[in-house]
Amino acid sequence: MVIFSSCYCLEWPVNISYMQRLIHLTLFTLLSLTFTGCARFHDHPLNPVDSVTRIEARTLSSPELRDFIDSVLANKTVPSPQSWDIDRLTLAAIYYHPDLALARAQAETMAAAAITAAQRPNPNVTVSPTWISNLATAAAPWIAAGSISIPIETAGKRGFRIDKTGHLTDAARLRVADTAWLVRGRLRVAMLDVYAAQEAERLLQQQFAIQQAITERLEQQRAIGEITRPEVVRSHLALNQLKLNAGTAQKRSAESRVLLAAAIGLPVVALMNIELDFTKLSRPPALNSIFVPNLKEIALQKRPDVLAALADYAAAQSALQLEIANQYPNIQANPGYTWEMGENRWLLGVTALQLPILHQNQGPIAEAEAKRSELAVRFEALQMRILGDIDRAHAGLAAVFAKWQAAEQQMRIQQDNLHSAEALFQSGETDRLALLGAELENAAAERAKLDVLVETQQALNALEDTLRYPIASTLTATLISDSATRKIRQ
Repeated sequence: MVIFSSCYCLEWPVNISYMQRLIHLTLFTLLSLTFTGCARFHDHPLNPVDSVTRIEARTLSSPELRDFIDSVLANKTVPSPQSWDIDRLTLAAIYYHPDLALARAQAETMAAAAITAAQRPNPNVTVSPTWISNLATAAAPWIAAGSISIPIETAGKRGFRIDKTGHLTDAARLRVADTAWLVRGRLRVAMLDVYAAQEAERLLQQQFAIQQAITERLEQQRAIGEITRPEVVRSHLALNQLKLNAGTAQKRSAESRVLLAAAIGLPVVALMNIELDFTKLSRPPALNSIFVPNLKEIALQKRPDVLAALADYAAAQSALQLEIANQYPNIQANPGYTWEMGENRWLLGVTALQLPILHQNQGPIAEAEAKRSELAVRFEALQMRILGDIDRAHAGLAAVFAKWQAAEQQMRIQQDNLHSAEALFQSGETDRLALLGAELENAAAERAKLDVLVETQQALNALEDTLRYPIASTLTATLISDSATRKIRQ
């Protein structure tokens, strides 16, 4: 940093009142220049009661939310506004979720830091009026002395600071998009839990009704002496177990809706009377349409967290350049001018030069270089972790899809068995109890198929989270990232 200063010192006998007015005018002018355009503090108190009230007032019917979703999904095929699928709920979570609000606030903080980095040092003005009261002359003279210093940074330090904060701002913005993917992943898991709990409760209620009919039939047979009491007791035990399982499923269904509301950023009451669309969860994905090798290459280079890590590394590069520039000493030049009793006196000034004897900023340079190396290792570790996650998720999805095909085959066999039992019952070749048994086995096969379907969707969720790519979705990766980085006012 080079600082140029110009100084002046004037000494002459003048009228005191005139000099006072001149001093007052000078001070007023300097203060006016100093405080012109200054920011003012505006108090924004944080009230926990008001905050809770705003959170509890959130709904999916908010006009602002609907406008946000419509602007994102322009010219896209979407379900009716009365139903909410994963894509529409994803946009609701992007609008409401506090994790995204925090990520946006952090990005805005970093953008503000970029303003600080771009600022140039302000000039310094010094005014030193002096009154000499014991002069030998008749008039009391004033000496008005002042100086102005204009600092100028050298070695490109300001440019390196701007580059550093610019890269950090990019990293913060990219982490907003990455946070949107994490929020979407939790939302998919919560939505799947709601679907699985509701379907499990429905199938258990169906099994319970069938087992109850079987128990009543066995009681009738025991009453006429066709069977013994232990057979009826076993049926009652199975009935009680199904009743307990149904109660557990009902509890899980209620809890899953609470988790879904939290994944969106809403109070659970906001999901009351809301129609959820589980179409994309009720069937396994079409794996043939997912070309994982291409998506893997894109993920390893274009995932938001990968790009953010690259931006962090670029910021470390600029930080190292800044520390290297800081090894050059600052220079302060103080030229001046004095007018005294008609004499022009020029002051060449004193140049202050920091001597790099003890060190040449080696410590900060070494730290910046080590930080750059650390971020390079972190980047490679991130890519390695992503590669392993993609391979594991893809392998798990392929394995569970084979399991799904086996479950479908088992379901077809059970349905054929049920149809045969119905035909035999209609022809009178079997009794009602045998038909109920076939119906119970068919319901159990449906429950097993549901469990495998949930496993398939869980594996799909893991693959989508790792790829940062929406599968079987009306939303694209660009739409999710762009909508997340919008400035949202709630």
